[in-house]
Amino acid sequence: MFKKRKHHKYVNDYFKPPTSMKVNNIIAQAIPDPPQPKNSGLSDSEGLSRAYSSPNAIYIDGNKAYVAGTRSISEAVKDWPKIATWHTTNIERYGQLTDALKDNPQVDTIIGHSLGASATAELQRQTNNKYNARYYGAPFLNINPFDGPDPRNQSFRHPGDPFSAFNHKAVDVRPNNFYSWWWSHDYGGYDADQIPESYSNDFKEDHPSMPEKLEDNGQGKNK
Repeated sequence: MFKKRKHHKYVNDYFKPPTSMKVNNIIAQAIPDPPQPKNSGLSDSEGLSRAYSSPNAIYIDGNKAYVAGTRSISEAVKDWPKIATWHTTNIERYGQLTDALKDNPQVDTIIGHSLGASATAELQRQTNNKYNARYYGAPFLNINPFDGPDPRNQSFRHPGDPFSAFNHKAVDVRPNNFYSWWWSHDYGGYDADQIPESYSNDFKEDHPSMPEKLEDNGQGKNK
């Protein structure tokens, strides 16, 4: 006789208990994101020095990972032949680097020296250049003179370094100390004002002494 009202349907929908998905969203919004580790302002040489002293040859500083090179004769005997035969994913340093990155997903920049540079470069190949990378004394075989610098893969070496002699993409930087002159494969001895203009923005972040403007037009020559 009387028309059934339907307003109760809307009332019930309004007061319907929230689903588990809604509860999860509410909880996720209420919990703040964990704070990201901050960089301590290390220079590349200091970060690499700490990596050489680290048990796993990797040192994490905020969003940067530093990767040490060869630290013993046994490492050289075991790993260098694998690099020479293009089996870099099998070297110990590559595994140490990938394990460290799993535990530190905030890392977006990797700095490697020598063997560490080889492991970093292989990771870049495997991940399609996911990271920003800087290499020092990298034993790369790159003899294409027309292959220009890559902003995501910056490479530096000291003149006379036999291990990086065939890395033509590396920028030659004259050492600023006697030890790096004597041992040209050293990861130290890099002056910020000798780094090319194309690399200055990223490099300046880790080298506070870099001047506001570079005057050598990116040729890496002494002033």
